[in-house]
Amino acid sequence: ERERWQHLADLADFALAMKVTLMNINYQSFNNFMLRIGNSRRYPRGFSPGAGMNKGAVLAGGIGARKPHYDIWGNTVNVASRMESTGVMGNIQV
Repeated sequence: ERERWQHLADLADFALAMKVTLMNINYQSFNNFMLRIGNSRRYPRGFSPGAGMNKGAVLAGGIGARKPHYDIWGNTVNVASRMESTGVMGNIQV
């Protein structure tokens, strides 16, 4: 059973490690960089209230002929985005 959910624990550990790394960079460089997770346009560039993680099915693929990029779609992504945009600032919503 533990192996079944290990990917979610790894993702949460990665998100927390990114926050700690950024805190160390800010401390050593006297800056106040913010980690932007998500694509919310309601906040200034480089700022996000937190992160949202959800589990479920997604559709993924590359789009664009001149400037291709990879993207994911689906209800799972929408719920995670809502958690990110309405969650507690600086926290990771699961």
